[in-house]
Amino acid sequence: MPRVEGIDGKEFFGEFVDKRRPVVIRGLTSEWRALDWGLEYFRRFGDEKNLAVKLGNVAEGRRERVSLAGYSGALEQYEAALRGGEPADMPGYLHDVPLFRIFPSLIADVQPFPLQLFPEWYRENWQEYVQYFMGPTRSVTPLHFDTLLTNNLFFHLAGRKRFILVPADQRRLCYTHRWRWAKFDPADPDFEAFPLAKEATAVSVVLEPGEILYLPPGTLHHVTNLTLTMSFNIDWHTPASARLGVASVLQGAPMKNAYYNLLSYVGLGLGVPDRYIFPFYRSYLTYVS
Repeated sequence: MPRVEGIDGKEFFGEFVDKRRPVVIRGLTSEWRALDWGLEYFRRFGDEKNLAVKLGNVAEGRRERVSLAGYSGALEQYEAALRGGEPADMPGYLHDVPLFRIFPSLIADVQPFPLQLFPEWYRENWQEYVQYFMGPTRSVTPLHFDTLLTNNLFFHLAGRKRFILVPADQRRLCYTHRWRWAKFDPADPDFEAFPLAKEATAVSVVLEPGEILYLPPGTLHHVTNLTLTMSFNIDWHTPASARLGVASVLQGAPMKNAYYNLLSYVGLGLGVPDRYIFPFYRSYLTYVS
């Protein structure tokens, strides 16, 4: 897995997006105040708004609503218990939350933002596409790929998070089901149950605070929090990936995927401004909120 120190838009698209190569990018977020976020920081929001926290297996999608302050307190208690070697029930996982839409004051903490890593169409309203993650040590997201077959830029802010990546063209080796989830677990492989997975070329990478991970469309990824972590990502298309996303219904993708991918193509491929597209796309980004 290559790691690069800073990068301009031309190199990023030419060497990684166009060639569908994952990469870890360093040095573009060093000035962010968000790198100092901690649980105490989020307590200042009190019980102002409730957010959806995923419970148990993330793939199952069970949720409950809690305040950001309340969730931060639950995380603090759990992490303290782990440090003390005491038994503790794992809190849920704050997952796929449109943080900057809910708390717009936080946008100031991620400046300057590396807009060169995105197609121009996204740059004016990039914050609308953010989905935030905050979760406890040992929480896991099973092997899966992003449902719309988007490009994914993952901005890591706090803690240590391990990704195990499998290339998109090896999907069949991972025994996928329900479109985007895999039965095979690369963190605890059972090759007797899943013999084809022996042929998969999984790569492991641990993200540190301030690093950005680029995942090409369809890349399968298994994610484990090695410590308490905070991160956010932005899923985005190019005209080419949006077209392939629309066509993915022929491969078994849900019909609603065609709708959202077609919206992206109308914007990116036909030049319709984001302000006309986003009101229809927004429901995809707020499905847990």
